[in-house]
Amino acid sequence: MNKNPEESDITYLPPRYKMQIEAKKKKRQLKKIAVFCLVIAICAGLYLILNGMLTGSPNQTPVQLPPSTITSAETVPVNRSDEITTPLTLNVTVTKTPGIIIGSGVPVQSTRDIISLDTATASLRLDYPAPVYILMSVNITGQNAGLNLYEFRIRQVNTSPEATGFSVFIDARTGDPYTSGQERARITSDQAKTLVSSAFIMYHPETVRMRYNNTTDSLPEWIFSLYRNNTSILTGTMDPDTGQITSFSKSIERLGRQANPALDISAAQKIADRYIIDRNGFPLPLNMSNARYDPLGFPDEAIAGQYVFVYNRIMQDIPCDYEGFTISVDSVTGEVTEYSRRWASPDNAFSLAIEPLVTHYEATYAVLDRAKQTYPTSSNGLRIVSAEIRWRDQRPPAVFPRPGSISIAWKVQFDDAVIREKQWPVPGVGWVDIQSGKILDFYYQH
Repeated sequence: MNKNPEESDITYLPPRYKMQIEAKKKKRQLKKIAVFCLVIAICAGLYLILNGMLTGSPNQTPVQLPPSTITSAETVPVNRSDEITTPLTLNVTVTKTPGIIIGSGVPVQSTRDIISLDTATASLRLDYPAPVYILMSVNITGQNAGLNLYEFRIRQVNTSPEATGFSVFIDARTGDPYTSGQERARITSDQAKTLVSSAFIMYHPETVRMRYNNTTDSLPEWIFSLYRNNTSILTGTMDPDTGQITSFSKSIERLGRQANPALDISAAQKIADRYIIDRNGFPLPLNMSNARYDPLGFPDEAIAGQYVFVYNRIMQDIPCDYEGFTISVDSVTGEVTEYSRRWASPDNAFSLAIEPLVTHYEATYAVLDRAKQTYPTSSNGLRIVSAEIRWRDQRPPAVFPRPGSISIAWKVQFDDAVIREKQWPVPGVGWVDIQSGKILDFYYQH
């Protein structure tokens, strides 16, 4: 070590030594900073871990205990456009159904694929209202592959409490009733909803509800209901194979309705004639057999009603007795409020029409004679209402007619003093074979 020649009391260091000393100082400072940062990082990590264990991380959903023993796949309600709207008059909730046994897989709230139990119960109550029917139990079942169903076990209120009841199924996705066999329909429930919504778009329905009818005594059909403002505004039926609407009926608001019709019957008939063509795409061989005016309300009320027109299908210039159309037209607005299409028999089901051997007189005499034998005391008041040759085409709905099985016969309608005095008189009917004069069918009831 040397002294600086200019400053004798200060130790002199060569430049290279000064550089080495400065480098060592910087290394010691960097080490101190690194150790300090490491200690801070460790403390921060320990703080976050301990804080997460005690209070939970801000980005982590806290664990909650279920509010009841019913488990749910998802507790956040999902807004579904196809979920049925619960009518205000029902207001069905789980808590208002005491005694019902709820299965372990039944959700309280809606999920992405399953409607809530309340919604399913409200749908069930549309067909099985309380207190006529008692809910016994409910479960979620996968009766068909890929289809979840609410299975309600219900019984009528007047049955024994020990009765096992019967099962009713509600589609857990749509809220519509499920009937066994509906998966074989060519028109699915969703397709039927689309067709119905398109056909009645002018009513702006908020909900369309479908139910499949597949009983042994009727042909399969979709039964639909349109709802707006939690109220049913229209009901009808649809062919499940073709998607054709076969009937519908629209409710008429009576409150504030005027007393007298705004349309006459001839104007209403033109509307009905045109509606049949528009609905079916082309003119059909028809004959209008009956036209009447039905007022609304009770006899002492003056409320404008509707015109009703009955059309018969024509085959070989002879009218059918059953097949045809019935159209109702609002006498105030001119709107078609009821429609019924009865047209299921193929052309080859009708036999070849032949000239009758039995005359009008012989047919009516045979029917009146049978009527006198049925109610002898009313024989003096017997009266012929009508007598004409028609196709005897009415049959059980589930029976498909064989080729040539529908034949013509005399249809004779009659009444008596007892029938005429009734508020809703139903005339007697006798069917007479046009070749033999034999009575084929007879109805006469007081």
